[in-house]
Amino acid sequence: MCHSIAMLADVNDIMKQFRIDRLLSCSSNRYEVKPTESVSAVMMNKKGERLLDEFRWGLMPFWAKDAVCGDRDSIFSNHVFERIVRKQRCIIPCSSFYVSVTEGKETQWTRFKMRSGTFGIAGLYDVWQAPSGQEEMRTCMMLMTDANSLVSPYHRHMPAILDQDQAEMWLAPEQRDSRLLRSLLRPVDDLLMVANVLSSPEEKLEMGSDLSVFA
Repeated sequence: MCHSIAMLADVNDIMKQFRIDRLLSCSSNRYEVKPTESVSAVMMNKKGERLLDEFRWGLMPFWAKDAVCGDRDSIFSNHVFERIVRKQRCIIPCSSFYVSVTEGKETQWTRFKMRSGTFGIAGLYDVWQAPSGQEEMRTCMMLMTDANSLVSPYHRHMPAILDQDQAEMWLAPEQRDSRLLRSLLRPVDDLLMVANVLSSPEEKLEMGSDLSVFA
């Protein structure tokens, strides 16, 4: 489970790194983004343009088991997600993600980040429409894979981080092979990552600009 993320990269840097054709909406300089809040994501439209837009983090209905973070194995074995996997894939730019572990009354937060800087997490998006038909909401979810040796002491799953080649294949609209797509969602090499234990949840904010400095 990814309990929250940080997105600190400059919008222009995000557009360059993820080769964005058109900016619709994007928010950065956020030290903590939680489920149900707005998160930026990269998607392809029907014209083949790569767009950067804002989505609600969490599919509707919000209480569904896989609404926020979907496990790779359960998503690709669930026919409910077949249409979304084929046609509605996205990438969520990220600076770091947080995982918490609670023992008794004590909760320990750990921040994980890539040594290279901003990275992309595989995701799926959908458009939720209210029963009345008068309200529409763009929503997205993160996809999870097995944790690598750095993350596994804290949780058995971690976000499915994509490198540049994997990101190209994940967004390619012509790519419909579920076995190939599933194979992209594998644990990233733990040597490419850094973990920092935080003394309290508030430390995410107290550290301020230091959160954007990658070891």
